[in-house]
Amino acid sequence: MLRLPFRLVPSVVLILAGLLVLPGAARADREDHDRAREALRAGRILPLEGIVDKAVATFGGTVLDVEIEEHDHDDDDDPDLPPFVYEIKLLTPGGRIMKLVYDAASGELLAARGRRSGHHGRPPSDRPQDRKE
Repeated sequence: MLRLPFRLVPSVVLILAGLLVLPGAARADREDHDRAREALRAGRILPLEGIVDKAVATFGGTVLDVEIEEHDHDDDDDPDLPPFVYEIKLLTPGGRIMKLVYDAASGELLAARGRRSGHHGRPPSDRPQDRKE
């Protein structure tokens, strides 16, 4: 019989527990993508490409990661969030990482985090100092 040193037992237990969870998580991700794809086909959400172009045009920089999140409001989701949101991570020209959240149906920017102090996550045209009177 294989005997493991006592200090390795917790690590082995965690690894085995993780392996049991992975198939369920993969299935849930696949189902989420299928629902998002169907929403796009049905015209309930906008294509990702347009949202990414809008984010880069507004904030500049390079896209690092993009996700679509579905909020069914049955669990602990914020009830004010739309059913689908695009989450975009962007590396700005100034070297900051921003997380942008867009309503996937309307293309509206819902949240922006990570901008320099004083910008408050708003695109340049929305900042008081950038408005032309």
